[in-house]
Amino acid sequence: MTQQGRWPRRFGMMCLTTLTLATGQGCLSFVHSLDLPPKEQMTSGEAIPTPCRNHVHIFIIHGMDPLDLANLAGLTEYIQQLGYIKTHYGQLYHLWEFKKELRRVHQDDPQARFVLIGFSFGANMVRELANAVKDDGIIIDLLVYLGGNTLENDEKTQPAHVLHVVNILAAGCIWNGTTMDRADNRHFTNVWHFGSPTHPKTRELLSHELAVVAARVPYVETPPPYRPELEELPRPRPLRSNPARKAPSELAPEWTFLSPRSGYGEAPTQELARPPQSTSAKRVPFSMIP
Repeated sequence: MTQQGRWPRRFGMMCLTTLTLATGQGCLSFVHSLDLPPKEQMTSGEAIPTPCRNHVHIFIIHGMDPLDLANLAGLTEYIQQLGYIKTHYGQLYHLWEFKKELRRVHQDDPQARFVLIGFSFGANMVRELANAVKDDGIIIDLLVYLGGNTLENDEKTQPAHVLHVVNILAAGCIWNGTTMDRADNRHFTNVWHFGSPTHPKTRELLSHELAVVAARVPYVETPPPYRPELEELPRPRPLRSNPARKAPSELAPEWTFLSPRSGYGEAPTQELARPPQSTSAKRVPFSMIP
């Protein structure tokens, strides 16, 4: 290539670098904006207990998209809204950090489940990440390639320790990708390369596959923690029957004073004695009283 031919290429790279630094990363994510997950996708995630979803660790690696035209950051938030809060998002240079983090989580959490998602050249990075932890005995539950146009149908792209592989391709100009033997191949012809991560069918498929991964985590409902101070509390004394409610014949002698002695209770057994009246007393008419 001559010096004159190199100049337009260098000028284009300088313009792209200047635009990236001036506007910041992710300034074109609005092109493929995302709304809140629909109700049916939220329901499928909420059907899985929260402790099970919290054992699912998702690693997303972006491709060569400094302006985030594919809106991988928005896809990360979308997955978190589905209830999978342990979703890690990074660029190509985060590959080595993700290797370290994946091994650490596997060591600390025996119930951990791993999902790897890569877009464009990031699909090559998640393939590298999956193969890097193979010798550590780490099982990858789900491996998703979004627009992995440079991947091939070989054993390295579909490792044996990966339980399920999803290969999503879109319409392209130069590289169109390939069909894989062990993968769930999806080809969206109504969207271009940068639109495949936010495609409605992609989001629907991810919500379903993530629920399948979370359902593999055994759920055991733990009882409340033991509190020894509750055992020291005095227990209430058992209720005793009220002796006043017993029949009079069953009352102890000291409780006989509760027996009815007037007309408000039972009729007395003997008629009350009346004072004797004098036979000599005469009744005086009321009109003769002075």
